[in-house]
Amino acid sequence: MTSNSKLLLYIGAWYALNVAYNDANKTVLKIVRLPYTMAALQLGLGLAYVVPMWLLGLRAAPKLTLSNVRTVLPVALIHGCGQCVTVLSLGAGSLAFVNVVKALEPLFNVAFGALLMNDVLPWPVNACLLPVVAGVAIASASDLSFSWDCFAYAMLSNVFFSLRGVLTKKQAAVPKGTNMDAANHFAVTTTLAFLAVLPIALFVEGPTLRAEWEAALATGESSQLELLARIVTSGLAFYLYNEVAMLTLAAVHPITHAVANTIKRVVLILFSVVRFGTPLTTTSAVGSAIAIGGVLTYSLAKQRYASVTPVRRAKNKIL
Repeated sequence: MTSNSKLLLYIGAWYALNVAYNDANKTVLKIVRLPYTMAALQLGLGLAYVVPMWLLGLRAAPKLTLSNVRTVLPVALIHGCGQCVTVLSLGAGSLAFVNVVKALEPLFNVAFGALLMNDVLPWPVNACLLPVVAGVAIASASDLSFSWDCFAYAMLSNVFFSLRGVLTKKQAAVPKGTNMDAANHFAVTTTLAFLAVLPIALFVEGPTLRAEWEAALATGESSQLELLARIVTSGLAFYLYNEVAMLTLAAVHPITHAVANTIKRVVLILFSVVRFGTPLTTTSAVGSAIAIGGVLTYSLAKQRYASVTPVRRAKNKIL
């Protein structure tokens, strides 16, 4: 297989798995009001894929000490929180609107990078985030499916996943165990996140779990087998699209990955409109386009200035 064919396969699989995850997730959340349980299952079902690979020797199993686990645990807890609020946002609003708000994630990356690592990107790069903020504001103000719950949960998703990314970068040089490449690091992080979220889901939704499940079946929209199949699909697709995204990043230039990631968000917005009939006004569409275009411009500008040493904020000095 040529490198171009391999790249197209990666990107195609990345998009397809992402669409499959969002489709299954949103379809279930429309009738099953158990977002924490869904989040926990989506984190845990990935183990059905990765554990057999470890046991069969298809992938070297990670080996961690207690100290290694303590190092990874904070990122895992943040990862679990991020997954919970993401599922909550999808349950509270449209897939299209969630993806518009998620376009603000780079803004939080910049803020946490400055606060936790004293890294301040050149001002032309940061200025590219202004149209992102403006676009999200325009889209939010005119979105017919707008809800404050959805907006708040999506913003919290930005906070948690941006914080996860910055902390992961900050811990890059810290030993995390044997065979802890990017794929296994994600596997361990997801496993720990699952173990943390599961008891919370059982505590919050355990008492009403059976009643909610029976109420979902009573709607007649899906059979029990169909619902279970969609839940399993959402969990496996969640894990696999993240892994394929990492493979794609390793195979292409960062600019190519940034463009592909931006197009992926556009695909999800259009998919939401077609699949779920999400209403999209002209003003909302313009705002969404401005926000997505701003993200792409920011990504390109960030790569353009990658060779420029980030400004280090002087300690004990107000700039």
